[in-house]
Amino acid sequence: MLRILLLLIFVSIINFSYSQGCSDAGACSIESINFEESPGHLNTNVKMNIEQTFGLGEKFILISQTTAGIQYRASKNTLLELRVPFIFTIGNLGQTSGVGDLILSLNQRLINNKNSKLNLILASRLKTNDADKHIDEQALPMAYQTSLGTYDIILGSLYSIPKWDFYMAYQYSFGRNKNGYLVEDITIPENQQYYESNNLKRGDDIYLRIRRFFDLKNNNRIIANTLFIYRIQKDEIVKNEENIQLNGSNGLTLNLAFTYSKKLKNNRNIDFSLAFPVIDKDYRADGLTRNLVLGIRIVNL
Repeated sequence: MLRILLLLIFVSIINFSYSQGCSDAGACSIESINFEESPGHLNTNVKMNIEQTFGLGEKFILISQTTAGIQYRASKNTLLELRVPFIFTIGNLGQTSGVGDLILSLNQRLINNKNSKLNLILASRLKTNDADKHIDEQALPMAYQTSLGTYDIILGSLYSIPKWDFYMAYQYSFGRNKNGYLVEDITIPENQQYYESNNLKRGDDIYLRIRRFFDLKNNNRIIANTLFIYRIQKDEIVKNEENIQLNGSNGLTLNLAFTYSKKLKNNRNIDFSLAFPVIDKDYRADGLTRNLVLGIRIVNL
């Protein structure tokens, strides 16, 4: 197990030189609701979890995200979840912090039998600010923002069979944000020049995630996760009073993740995760770049 973990860290370090990105704008943050625990196993239909992740973003910005999830079972086959993140960033332009975008989701089970399950997922990402944070009156790039600055809608489905699940989703972003970052002085050192994002309009995303579950002793398990994200259209910004399409901002992102899930007492779980990119787009104005993500999550508080 230790050798595998060291190998994964080594691979992720190699990837620093070739690719940067974990461009999940929210669609892969909404599938955490667990139908397998029936209300009879719990004292309430309300569950909570807390998750802490640390990621390295553009120019190796340190991004800390603490997320509280509140889940409510409305019926046997209907679950609601609200996710509330708090984000802290620190890099060579300074530091920012604040409540991130809220994610509200409805998870409806359509098929439930021994060999297969099918869920329909409808969610929205609700902005908490306009992605217009400044330091010393200077606009900050999206890598430092705590919000994407737009309202998004997400439609997805999750199909599960023993040992595997397959998740597909489509995410649409409404309008532009009010970010103001442009590189107007090219004499600024290159390590302080970020992707331009003035009045950013993100393209639509299509998601495909494939997970494989490996059962261990004492109900523990390892989860291998492959996530494909395809941005359909090019992102757009406003520069010199013109709409500019950003070449290289559409296309494929491929992320790999591995989770070790340990069963605790009182129907709780603790998950340790490692995620990193393999393929990414050439231009990443949305600030979602992650070179490496380490996370810990406690489920059913």
